[in-house]
Amino acid sequence: MKIDYHKYNFEDFARDESFRQWIIYRDSQAEAFWLEWMIENPGFESKINLARAFLYALEEKDTSLGNSELDAVADEIILEHKPKRIPFLKSSIFRWAASVLLIAGMGVTAFYFFKPLTDKSLSTLEKISPVLIENYIEKANNSDKTQEIKLEDGSNITLYPKSKIRYPKVFTLKKREVYLAGQAFFNIAKNPKRPFWVYTSHISTQVLGTSFMIKANENAKDVKVEVKTGKVSVYTLKDLEERHEKQQVELAGIILTPNQQASYSKNDDRLIKSIVDHPDKLDSAPAEELHFSETRISKVFDQLERTYGLTIIYDSNNMKDCFLTANFENESLFEKLNLICKVTHSSYEISDAQIIIHSNGCE
Repeated sequence: MKIDYHKYNFEDFARDESFRQWIIYRDSQAEAFWLEWMIENPGFESKINLARAFLYALEEKDTSLGNSELDAVADEIILEHKPKRIPFLKSSIFRWAASVLLIAGMGVTAFYFFKPLTDKSLSTLEKISPVLIENYIEKANNSDKTQEIKLEDGSNITLYPKSKIRYPKVFTLKKREVYLAGQAFFNIAKNPKRPFWVYTSHISTQVLGTSFMIKANENAKDVKVEVKTGKVSVYTLKDLEERHEKQQVELAGIILTPNQQASYSKNDDRLIKSIVDHPDKLDSAPAEELHFSETRISKVFDQLERTYGLTIIYDSNNMKDCFLTANFENESLFEKLNLICKVTHSSYEISDAQIIIHSNGCE
């Protein structure tokens, strides 16, 4: 018989076998079903998020419990709201998870509360992302090593020393949002229907699924976003606030692709697009070696573009008689460009994340 999930309350979702397959067992088929169902039934988001948070909390409290034991514990908590004839270890789990039910009765759907950040931009953040102000988890890295954080959607964050990250226990239906103070590398799980947003004190970054670095140290003059894979959009927090107040759909920003970066100047209150300091070869770069023997410069530039994913602008007519003989191995992109310019009596500059070659031609 087909189940009518529209009659479910929080407890029903937490008991449901398919729902537990998604949350406890990480079953991909169940995940696909429930994410689709949530999109079609947005009115159930609060009940589903509470059930998800309850099961996540129960699992997180004692990872030594097997999946079947977690099922049994969850059932008894839901049915009884207090333990009966259980060992002391599980009893503590009961008391802890039962507090989730108490919190649920207050209408709160997150279970870790930390002292609010004192950053002056939080008043803006409160308008555009209330979930990061009211109900959140915050983790700080006070060690001298990076710290790995795995989010409930499968995304991974590498948090650098003297940095902290804030995120909800359970992401909302429409988007995934976090707040960063400091430096972190993000490897985001793809989900086009739920874009991922990273807010800092001055800028915000929107992604669908990619990997990138954000450097937002409070003492630094600039805030930087560096893209390794995929594509991201970067906006100032001021622009987001204005869009929210005016209820605008369009939002001006900078789009970044691999090996590009956006720098926010705190003094000028503007974003500048450029190339990262150390461009890497793309994973999709052609396998052939960068070995050239009397090769037309147009072919050299074309191969460099495909290798690094960057645009090289030059006057093809001026440089039609330019050729290159060189074997590139471990040189950086900028070392390669310096050699090419030396051989062809040219120069280059970086503008808007593009490489512009200036040349009077080759004899």
